[in-house]
Amino acid sequence: MKFSKAFNNNVALVKDSSGVEWIVMGTGVGYQKNKGDLIPEENIRRKFVAEQSSTRKPLLQVLDEIDSDVLDVSVEIIKNAEAQLGVTFSNNIYLTLADHLNFAVKRANERIDYADTNRWEVKNLYPKEYEAAKDAIRQVFDRLDVLLPLSEETFITYHFVNGQQAKKTKIEETLKMTEVINRIIEIVQYHFQLKLDEDSLNYTRFITHLRYFFIRQYKQDQTEQEEVDITLLELVKTKYEKAYQAVEKISNLLEKRYGWSLSSNERLYLTLHVWRVTNRQITK
Repeated sequence: MKFSKAFNNNVALVKDSSGVEWIVMGTGVGYQKNKGDLIPEENIRRKFVAEQSSTRKPLLQVLDEIDSDVLDVSVEIIKNAEAQLGVTFSNNIYLTLADHLNFAVKRANERIDYADTNRWEVKNLYPKEYEAAKDAIRQVFDRLDVLLPLSEETFITYHFVNGQQAKKTKIEETLKMTEVINRIIEIVQYHFQLKLDEDSLNYTRFITHLRYFFIRQYKQDQTEQEEVDITLLELVKTKYEKAYQAVEKISNLLEKRYGWSLSSNERLYLTLHVWRVTNRQITK
């Protein structure tokens, strides 16, 4: 690998012997390097092709727009989160999280915040990732002297969850996940007689929830979670009656086809997701 350009001390653009450009990450890969210098493979911790894309902003342009200090702290956050969660994230999270934090820091400096109505759900559904997100906010404050709003606890949690789902999985697991999620989407769309907006944030959150649920069921994760108060479930069942009816249909499908049972927690969370992903479209 030959050095082409540094984004900061630990992130650089290089070319391989075939002339293909790569984004590489590793301690000192961009420090005091001159164009054409060799970057030893053993110094590279992560790498991915710096490809152009007609459907999204080119990677090189995105990296050029990210503050180098933000890029540094993003890499540190990811390394700490991997150790804390005991996982290895996909390469994509390095770019997506840095890009997100870059704008989050700008918004915080301008005192702009987004409403967050999902903290309670996220905190209970993804407790480990949520704690890692809180640590990430502390790292940003310690390194950049910027205090991100509480809504970032939720947004960063989603990055940590999605970063795990993006990793390569066995073919049969991926196919089964796709099958399960598609059947659930079909039930919801048929029950409400509408086509869900796949570009909406609520749809993305719904799919993320379903992926996380599938992995727990598929891997038979029996980690104990405190059951929700049954009166709360009854309240949600009454308030969002049609959404809960859809969840009952989903539950019947999962039990008959896969032998999976929905806990009270899952019924509650799934009802809220179904209501949210359908209500916005119905009320437009």
